[in-house]
Formats: sequence, C-alpha cells, structure tokens
Amino acid sequence: MKKLLYLLGSGLIGMMLIISSCRKDEVKSVSPQLVFQHNVDGATLQRGVMNYTNLAGNLYQVDELQYFISEITLRKADGQLIKISSDSSIHYIDVDIPSSLVWNPKDQVPSGDYTSISFVFGINEAKNKSGLFVNPPERDMFWPDIMGGGYHCMKMNGKWKATGDVIQPFNFHIGMGMNMAGTEFYQNYFTVTLPLNIQLYETHNKIDITMNIEKWFAAPNLWDWNVIGGQIMMNQEAMHKACQNGANVFQVSPGIRTNN
Repeated sequence: MKKLLYLLGSGLIGMMLIISSCRKDEVKSVSPQLVFQHNVDGATLQRGVMNYTNLAGNLYQVDELQYFISEITLRKADGQLIKISSDSSIHYIDVDIPSSLVWNPKDQVPSGDYTSISFVFGINEAKNKSGLFVNPPERDMFWPDIMGGGYHCMKMNGKWKATGDVIQPFNFHIGMGMNMAGTEFYQNYFTVTLPLNIQLYETHNKIDITMNIEKWFAAPNLWDWNVIGGQIMMNQEAMHKACQNGANVFQVSPGIRTNN
C-alpha cells in the first residue's frame, strides 16, 4: 500500500509539473493590441466643430484624418528588438472607420518588460510605391505619380478662420516632396520612438498610441495658416516643417485588455 501511495504521489507530482510547465509555455508570448486615439489639448477630438485655437491664434476645425503607421518595433528591457511584420507591417488609420483604430497584429511577441516602441509615420521608401494598395480605403491615399507617386503619410482636412473672419479650407497633407522644377524628390516619412516601460503578458497586451493634434501646429515650427496657406502638397518647405512638428505629436500608454 505504501508503495502504491508513493507511486500515486510521484505520478501526481509529475502531472503537476507537466501542467505547470504547459501553463508557463502558454504565457511565454503575447499578441499585442495597438489602439489609436486622437486628442486636442488632452480632450478627445471633436470633428466638424470650429472650437480649437492653435498657438498662432488660428481658430480651426478638423473634418477628416487618415494616416499610415508602419514598421512597429518593440524594445525589450534586455535590448532585444521585436518587429511587427503582420500586414506587411503597415496599418491604415481613419477616424471615420472605427475598426481601423484598433490593430490586432497576428504576431506573437515574447511576454515581459518593454522599454520603448518605435514606428514609421507613413511608409518607408522601399515600400511606398504606386500600386501597393489596390482596394479602398488604403488605395485612396495615393500620391500623384507626377509628384513622386506612392501614398500619403497623412491627410488631415479641415477649415480655419483666416484674417477678416473668412472661413478657409485647409488640406494638411504629407507625402513625397519635390523641388519647384520637379526634378528632385524628397521623402517625408519619419520615425517616432517613444518610451514604453510596461510589462506585456496575456491579459495585459494593450498599447494606446495617442496623436495630440494641437502639436502638429506648435513646435518647433509655429504654424500660422495666414502665412503658410491651406494647401501644402506642393510646398516641400511646409511639409518638412510639418514633419519636424510631427516628431512631437505622439504619446503612448499601456492599457489592460485581452484580445480574446
């Protein structure tokens, strides 16, 4: 009987070790969830209402906002870089399409401590070629071939109150730049790196990425539509300034949510 009890006990311990090992294996990786939010001065963006004022004193409203982010890379506390490769590593965000505001990549990343996240705003030079997308809505982000081709990094459309209280449209579009002669082209995508400092595991997999829209018009270049004008697609100097400001518009924070 003692021998039988010993064997049963040993078997039970062995089974517990196996179950424990399986559970550990189950939590070694996690599917990150990326959630995109859009604020102005800390409050959720309200579109179609002229109730925002930038630092230059321009009263403005945002009607449409679409952009790409790509090449997301997470840095672990040990320095390991984990790249998100799902969907060709490109994601389209459109405030009119709620489903685009949440990205659940198919990639599994190791659970553990992460210190930063980086991504390309827009699409890099190697991938940003005309014909990359054949279906809307991504297809409709095309950049005219005569202006370098490929796709917009961002379209932000709205209105501002110009001098004399005249309402004017603005098209804050960023894409390929070119010189006045049309003989040279310039890439305007840029890389953003942000501190993260969170643990990712199976029930703690959400990362909020927030665009603070007011910062597009703040620093290092003060944005005054009365000086710059409302259309910047043909203005490489203005797009370059927009990209410099764009380095400051994002922040990230962790959230608690499971993908299941």
